[in-house]
Amino acid sequence: MKIKILGTRGKIDPKAENHVNHTGFLIDDKILIDVGEPDYMVYKPEAVVFTHFHPDHAFFVPKNEKFAPKIPLFGPEAHELIPELQVISGKFEVAGYHFTPIPVIHALRLKSLGYVIQKGQKRIFITGDVAWIEKANLENLPPLHLIVTEATFIKKGGRINRKKDRIFGHTGVPDLIRLLSPITQKLAFCHYGEWFFENEPENSKQKIKALEEDVELIPAHDGMEIEV
Repeated sequence: MKIKILGTRGKIDPKAENHVNHTGFLIDDKILIDVGEPDYMVYKPEAVVFTHFHPDHAFFVPKNEKFAPKIPLFGPEAHELIPELQVISGKFEVAGYHFTPIPVIHALRLKSLGYVIQKGQKRIFITGDVAWIEKANLENLPPLHLIVTEATFIKKGGRINRKKDRIFGHTGVPDLIRLLSPITQKLAFCHYGEWFFENEPENSKQKIKALEEDVELIPAHDGMEIEV
């Protein structure tokens, strides 16, 4: 499998060369995961799968525009702007790719899913944005050849908000490494927050690489392709 990381900027104003676009992942030039920019549809995907419906993952939300390309559309919950959306209720298959949805804690008012995607013997996991993933949802997964996750906060703990007994927000890069490294040998990071742009991006990437121990850490850029 080949994954092309189309965008690496979170929902923030700062940007830099090679870090301009919002979230989108193209699998083998066939399946698009999230549509943070309208230009992503020029790839003519055979299907689109959403992790959640925040504007940097679904460009049409702040515009209040219908999103209705004539291809299969999948997501974690119904949305009024996507009339043909198929709501995910379990494992599903698209164009020969097997998807296992993984519940992800992220937003207070939106449901979020990550996806383990398998083609043949190759498996990748795209987490989407993460406040946390319950370990019970990860413990039975087979080894993964690549996990693509977020880097909104470089600091341990990230920024987690609490309302009654619920948490939401973004955890930190060190926490994601600790959570996900038992099931992969390769972690790619995108969805950078403001910390990433406070210095030169290359210096910020080195901050991620400095956390590398037993797992390869890949700080992504717009247009990066990774083969597994």
